[in-house]
Amino acid sequence: MTKNTDALKIYIQVIFANVFWGFSFVWTDIALKAHIAPITLVTARMIIATVLLGAWSKYTGSLQKIKLKHLKYFLGLALCEPFLYFLCETYGQTMVSPTVTSVIVATIPLFTPVVGFLILKERVYLSTILGIIISMIGVLAVVFSGSHDIRGQATGAILVFGAVITALGYAVFVKYLVHRYNSTTLVFYQNFIGLIYFIPCFFIIDFSHLGDMQFTFNAVAAIIQLSVFASVIAFIFYSNSVKFLGVIKAGVFCYIIPVLTALFAFFMVGEQLSIFQWLGMGIVIFGLFVSQMVKKF
Repeated sequence: MTKNTDALKIYIQVIFANVFWGFSFVWTDIALKAHIAPITLVTARMIIATVLLGAWSKYTGSLQKIKLKHLKYFLGLALCEPFLYFLCETYGQTMVSPTVTSVIVATIPLFTPVVGFLILKERVYLSTILGIIISMIGVLAVVFSGSHDIRGQATGAILVFGAVITALGYAVFVKYLVHRYNSTTLVFYQNFIGLIYFIPCFFIIDFSHLGDMQFTFNAVAAIIQLSVFASVIAFIFYSNSVKFLGVIKAGVFCYIIPVLTALFAFFMVGEQLSIFQWLGMGIVIFGLFVSQMVKKF
């Protein structure tokens, strides 16, 4: 009974992690439409998340000390995500909609077995290759059927795919560290080191343009929600799920993100999708499920 209860808690956590990430694309869109620059947005998000996690870990005494031999893995973890991931995702979302961004990000678990093959020499399945081909067709349908600005859509999509690549690197580091440190420790240092990466970029690129940004109530609320739910709670929930389910099984749940984002974007920011985009989204999700079939290559 206890085992079933623990399993239920893990599944609830991984579902809520992806719900919060589904919201995150809409919150980001709200902040960007207030002319908050991408690096300023992410730096503010990292500051709030680091302070919150620091206070929580101080209160609970849950923060573990990093061993010197593991420091390079934490540096790599934070370099992949939040630093490179958020740069690619946030700049990409200045060119494509929240839903398009989420559709591309949802392909992350599709490529996880490929990383396993290249780095861990794990077997690749025919279903994985077929799933990639099918999903890429769906992504192209979503990206190019909703806008006449083909060049901007393509550039934005490429940037978001950069986020997908860095997320795969993040998953490799998480898989190594998750059994050595608790979730609070992982997420705190991920945000703290990521903040160290972001601060020089903020002063070099965005600081002189702060006066042009509109820190409206909605924009500030969006940043706070991104910090609390998407950068803190979701990552803690995700780390817990990876520890018990593994990277691939935990990653499967992100298939629900595009649908959630489309619904949230429709109700919160009035985003409309064409019939071809809905069809493309369905093709992406179908390809993701095909990739989980077990026919060996």
